[in-house]
Amino acid sequence: MNNVLLYKVETYNSSYYKVFSGVYNDFKSKAESDYNFELEPLNYDDFIKSVEQGLLNCIILLEDGIPTGFLVYTTLISESLELNIIHCLGNENINQKRKLLLEKFIEMNKFIMRDKVVTYPMLGIQETFVPDIRLYGFKIVNTSVMNFNLTDSSAIKKLTEVKVRELPKDYSISNWKTTYYKNAAEIILQSFSNSSDALFDSRFTTQKGCKDIVRKITENIYGEFLPGITKVLLYKKHPIGLIFANLTNEKIANIPISAIVKKHRNLGLGKVLLKHLVDDLIESNISGGWKLKELNVSCDFDNEPAVKMYSDIGFTQAYTYAQAYLPKSD
Repeated sequence: MNNVLLYKVETYNSSYYKVFSGVYNDFKSKAESDYNFELEPLNYDDFIKSVEQGLLNCIILLEDGIPTGFLVYTTLISESLELNIIHCLGNENINQKRKLLLEKFIEMNKFIMRDKVVTYPMLGIQETFVPDIRLYGFKIVNTSVMNFNLTDSSAIKKLTEVKVRELPKDYSISNWKTTYYKNAAEIILQSFSNSSDALFDSRFTTQKGCKDIVRKITENIYGEFLPGITKVLLYKKHPIGLIFANLTNEKIANIPISAIVKKHRNLGLGKVLLKHLVDDLIESNISGGWKLKELNVSCDFDNEPAVKMYSDIGFTQAYTYAQAYLPKSD
């Protein structure tokens, strides 16, 4: 008679401290190669400390009493319920195991899910779970991650040859100033309230939420903010567009948001803003002795104008992933 594995799912507690470390460290060793993580995950003790402090929530999968998988989520970064990762040892019955973890997550958060959207970036090998996760009501936005190679001399030379229009009368470009804070939130609200991003991050639908996004960018929550590289488009000295920049780590810079209010779109001004940002980043990378290798941005794969704008400047597609979200249940 064949042995039958007994699965059990429960929240992490300190009794699993020693035996769970192998599963977590297996994930940590594969975070870049299998999950496209740009930042190295927390070391094990710091991860456990974050769980114990309530900064992260962890559900573990047990096979005959031994941890072999886990799911991590948080409610602290945005108004959404953010599912960060589902990881299991090996590939045997992997989607069955993922389902068990997901079902426990849904059961534990069913009341919170009445008021919060669940968001889950299915990076790397997690894409094999997409057909199954749709069965739970999740919807998918296909997201493209595009890179500009800051170490490629031919890409930099090509950038110098990119033609962008001259700014029309009454338009100008400024670096970031703290006085632009409220304007930035309004620009983002006007630009994103009806976008695919608002489907999985409800902050884009309210003024308060957009202020929170700007605050977290400028207060280094998403990376080290670069006010001297961030560009703001002005019309008659009033902000009507922007493109933020930050450092993910010493090798990677990121564009978290680019936006222009509707009235001023389709004039080629987004491309002008983008080129100013990339030009300044390249100059700072050289003159400041930085070690940046790439500048990246994520955008809706189906947003053809955005994809084309980045491509025209010299960005290339690095990979795509499924951004899953589960609408509020009420």
